[in-house]
Amino acid sequence: MNNAFLKSFTVLHQVYVDRAFSAIALNEVLSRCDNRDKALVTKIVYGVLEKDIRLTYVLSRFVRKMPKGDVLLYLKMGAYCLSELSLPVYTVVNDMAELSKMSADKRIVGFVNATLKAVAKGIGDFDDYPSDPIERLCALYSYPEWALRKLTKDYGEQTAEQIVSYVSDKRTTVRFVYPITASQVSERFGVQAEQTLFDAFYVKGNLPSDSPDCTAQSLSSMAIARICASLTEENGSFLDCCAAPGGKSVYVKQLKPSLSVTSCDVYPHRVNLIKSYAKRMNASLNAVCRDMSQPFEQWNDAFDTVLCDVPCSGFGVVDSRPDIKLFRQNKDISDLMKVQYAILDNCSRFVKAGGTLVYSTCTVFDNENGQIVRKFLKEHGDFGYGKIVLPQCPSADGQNFYQFLPHKDGMQGFFVAVLVRNK
Repeated sequence: MNNAFLKSFTVLHQVYVDRAFSAIALNEVLSRCDNRDKALVTKIVYGVLEKDIRLTYVLSRFVRKMPKGDVLLYLKMGAYCLSELSLPVYTVVNDMAELSKMSADKRIVGFVNATLKAVAKGIGDFDDYPSDPIERLCALYSYPEWALRKLTKDYGEQTAEQIVSYVSDKRTTVRFVYPITASQVSERFGVQAEQTLFDAFYVKGNLPSDSPDCTAQSLSSMAIARICASLTEENGSFLDCCAAPGGKSVYVKQLKPSLSVTSCDVYPHRVNLIKSYAKRMNASLNAVCRDMSQPFEQWNDAFDTVLCDVPCSGFGVVDSRPDIKLFRQNKDISDLMKVQYAILDNCSRFVKAGGTLVYSTCTVFDNENGQIVRKFLKEHGDFGYGKIVLPQCPSADGQNFYQFLPHKDGMQGFFVAVLVRNK
């Protein structure tokens, strides 16, 4: 049996059955993998998760009755390898049949073998997708129907299709704490480096994970931090309300060392993540455990800039967290909106007169973005729109709010709005 298949199955079983976070489950298994298997395991795990809806639909055209549990997982893994990877058909079919022997029912082995042989013959030119436009896009691009209907309502059919069809190149973005060029990064660390629009690089290869000189951080996360730093005067005070693991707080402090930075999260273990991140990056900040949906009078009117990067559905970062598409449901959105508004409403008290309140999410739905901001402004007459300061991104610079979209901006789908408290 191919050991990479077994390791991949182990991770996917944890995700599908135990609802484990894919990144955590994968990293744990990779730590016990041979180096020669790591790339294939990673590709299979993320590939199956990203294309889950499509794989399920395709398989439904090759079986009379859809199996469940591990049997369906064997077939999804096999179908993904047959359609997306340059592996011999015999290898995939045989090894997946071997893997299915873990089942107590011996009939499953024959079923998996026969089904994958049929898939191998028909998947190359498969185009038996639904005739309904929405259902077709969902199956073709592996996107939840409820989410695509939301996008269509918010953006129109054309942009919605561009959002769901976008394929990320998944390049790692790394920033350094000192000035350095792409060629210097390549020479010093033996990796391929390409300059981004910010002081960061797309990197292909491995950099030291525990280095105080550099850190991985997405462009969208950097954009939010740069906006916050630009809006805060020297020697001012900055509050990051939902800060874990601490990337934006640390970057704001490094962009403007004179700022007093306070970073909060509701859970102690997440506050420890902030402290660990700041320590590694030699950034001085105050990390505290606090529920930011609840009043804290000592902080009223205390901060020049307050960032509410609130919990959200995460549909702007599904390229790096594909399990979001598996487990998020439409009913989750209304619950998230209550939390989002409660945090924004409460934290507005912490903004000084004339100060700035920045609202941010990593999702693309108007319910969690513009709708929250519009409600807030309607109910808070002492706040109005401010201006985004981000000259590196002309389409966002000078706007009151902006929705970053991968196909348009080349970065993950974050939303940001700048609100100013009247003097």
